[in-house]
Amino acid sequence: MAKLLTSAQMQEADRRTIEELGLPGMVLMENAGQGVVQILKAQLDDWHQRRILIVAGTGNNGGDGFVVARRLLQDGVSTTVLLLGRVHTLKGDAATNYQVYHRLGGKVREIVVPEDLDRLQSRLNHAGVIIDALFGTGLIRPVTGIIATVIDMINQTGKPVLAIDIPSGVSADTGRVMGTAIRADWTVTFAAEKIGHRLYPGAGLCGQLFRVEIGIPAGYLDLPQHRVARNLPDDLIIPARPRDSHKGRFGHLFIVAGSVGKEGAAALSALGAHSVGPGLITVATPGIAQPAVASKLLEAMSLPLPDDGLACIQPEALTTLLNHTTQPSAIAIGPGLGTGDGTVAVVTGLLHHWPDIPMVIDADGLNALARNHEPPLRHHRSAATVLTPHPGEMSRLLCQPVAAIQGDRLSAAATLAASLQAWVVLKGADSVIAAPDGRLWINDTGNSGLAAGGSGDILTGVISGLLTRGWPVESAVRAGVWVHGRAAEAAAAAFGGVAGIKAGELPPFIRSAINALG
Repeated sequence: MAKLLTSAQMQEADRRTIEELGLPGMVLMENAGQGVVQILKAQLDDWHQRRILIVAGTGNNGGDGFVVARRLLQDGVSTTVLLLGRVHTLKGDAATNYQVYHRLGGKVREIVVPEDLDRLQSRLNHAGVIIDALFGTGLIRPVTGIIATVIDMINQTGKPVLAIDIPSGVSADTGRVMGTAIRADWTVTFAAEKIGHRLYPGAGLCGQLFRVEIGIPAGYLDLPQHRVARNLPDDLIIPARPRDSHKGRFGHLFIVAGSVGKEGAAALSALGAHSVGPGLITVATPGIAQPAVASKLLEAMSLPLPDDGLACIQPEALTTLLNHTTQPSAIAIGPGLGTGDGTVAVVTGLLHHWPDIPMVIDADGLNALARNHEPPLRHHRSAATVLTPHPGEMSRLLCQPVAAIQGDRLSAAATLAASLQAWVVLKGADSVIAAPDGRLWINDTGNSGLAAGGSGDILTGVISGLLTRGWPVESAVRAGVWVHGRAAEAAAAAFGGVAGIKAGELPPFIRSAINALG
């Protein structure tokens, strides 16, 4: 599992390596700088002909920059270090590496007052590559003053930029931009990726991300208290699909969705579910919408529910579902269902009456929960509950502004998962998956082709379809999110770009992705 660390966790791993293992900090810094140089050379065929400008801070990230500058200088490359601060303030390993570089004839220019910026501009104009060695992962406050100006000047040059550890100005813990931040073409990080590498907007500023080993043992990086990881499918339990199977073996999914004008939401959820192979699907929808929904589906059955004669289901729909001749293996509820009292009654009633049946709640189902947080969701369910909100729905569930949700997506997802004892998928370019026990994953498959109506309905179907097949909830949720994103990538490759991808075009690519997993 690819753990993603916070700044504090990375510092602790550094400390243990130095103090417990006895590997000096100078060795770690040397390995880091060497790794950066190797990546730079691999990315640029003409690296030896470029003027390299290293813009360094006075901390350890600047020390890494001095190692890079020295190694390139020894390779005959023209290098200059612009130090954002005074040389005499350098300490420890950073000061030592400055001294080594300086004794070899390396050029260091101090940038301290606004008058020094003219010198910086001239250097930037003549640089072939800029190395960002300003802050690294330890930044805890917004970037202001002359350093903010320097970052903006670097971004305006249009020159290729390599960031050491993380683009300066990006929070390693949240991916937030702390005032302003470097836009890098490449980022080289050490030992383990950080959370900020995978959460937007920081993820969008890293360019191509590389991780290099510097001598920190894997056991210091993969600890139980490191609760965040990339969502990769290689550690999931994926049940086999035996050859001698029949439809009853792979479960019966109930999809409670749709209304007049939103019949497509119900149909797309069913298409998403079909693409991962449940045995049977019944789409339960308001009676007035049932003919239109049924006309869009060949393989799924449909069940008309009592409605108000306009669009919304009535509370009596709960009785219709509970009295159905077949009890479902899993339930998906919410897409396009409407926000009336009937939706609230059905969502809370199913949670209470079928506590041992897995349930995926999306869209209007989530809005119903936001209106009425019923105790059955937290206390009386033995089966998994999966919530799949976008930021607006999460805002209503947590009673927090969308800006606060987006400012710390991990915390928002973890808070909701813990408070409701549910699995949570906070959708977005960096979808966050939160387990009730505090574990978190960041998913980085997908593209902006998913920013279109109906893609969330497809995801609801995929996750609920896997639950219907009997997949463990962790596997169903994580694999569902992963293949949904991978399908968008495959669709973009097939169609020549991301623009115009329709949700209904995703299922064939989802089918290929899920079959590739096993």
